[in-house]
Order: sequence, then C-alpha cells, then structure tokens
Amino acid sequence: MNVARQLGALTLLLASCSIAWAGSLDGIVTGSSFLDGILHPWFSAEHLLAMLAIGILAVHVEKGSIIAVPIVFLTSMLAGAGLNGSGIAIPWVETWVAISMIILGILLAVGWKYPELMLAIVVAGCGLFHGYAHGMIYRAPTLSLSLLAGLTIGCALVLALGIWIGHWIVASSIFSRCLGGGVILGGLIALFFVAGT
Repeated sequence: MNVARQLGALTLLLASCSIAWAGSLDGIVTGSSFLDGILHPWFSAEHLLAMLAIGILAVHVEKGSIIAVPIVFLTSMLAGAGLNGSGIAIPWVETWVAISMIILGILLAVGWKYPELMLAIVVAGCGLFHGYAHGMIYRAPTLSLSLLAGLTIGCALVLALGIWIGHWIVASSIFSRCLGGGVILGGLIALFFVAGT
C-alpha cells in the first residue's frame, strides 16, 4: 500500500472524527425526521468511531462476506431500539456503548483477521447497545418510521466508509493498529464523560 493511500485514509478518518467531536457526545438531536436520522451517526462521536471500526474489521475477516458483519450490526441496532421502545430496561447502556468502542478498538489494534462468526457475535452485542442508546436519545416510543429509516441509512453509510477505508489498509499494519488505538482512546473519553454524569 502506498503512502498516498495511507494519507487519504487518515485524512478521511480524521475529517469524520473532527465533525463528530465538534458536537456533543450525544450527537445532534433536533427532531425526528428522515434527515435527522441520516445525520445523527455522523455527528455522534461514539457511534461514528464504532461503526468505522466495524466497517474496517468487516473487510479483514478470515473468510466470508464483507457485508455480513455490517448487516448484523444494523439489525441488532434496530433490535436494540425496539427493546427500548418496548420498555425493557438495559442498565448502564452508555457505559456499555463506551466499552463496546474499547473492545472494537482493541480488535482493530491487535491486527488479526478474525473469524466471521466471532466478529458477528461481538458486533451484534455492540449494535444492541448502540441501538438502545439511539432509542434513549430519540425517546423510542415516539420513534417514527422515517427516523428509523434515516438512521439505518446513515449508519449504513458510515459502515460503508469504514469498509472503503478497510480496503486501503492491511489488518496487521501499523496504520491499522494506530486507528485501533484512536478508537480505544475515543471509548475511554466516552467512558470518562459517562462516569462524570
């Protein structure tokens, strides 16, 4: 992989992260429209970093489809929002979201190619917590179908960006490990904010 591609991937990731950190940790929540759903993952640091990591990891599975792991994340995310809407309580969900970021960062930093099933199980848990958190932010009982559709598309676009970046980097490269370290740092910062509230 040449230096230009590495710099391109780094620039894209840093630009995405700077947009995310410019807002609050809870992202931008101004309404419940289709557009609000699309924009939310891009302006919520913990969701953006986690989904970029998932997209990159999905490229580097041992065997299997690139889209299988992202689809698992999206479906479990919708299930998490549904759990919130049905009144099922998950304690410390923001803490679990931060921990899920740290786990994804560690997986990325280790630099292995993981079995697809193992990665799918980890991602399913992450999606459940992230979806539940979305439901908390938007008050799940009042979630509209247009918001959910926009949220799903917005998350799918972030995952697609992660997959695109993943095609430019090697799983065991220093660059990939540094990205993992960045996601771990983001998770620790999120955990600090959660502990402080």
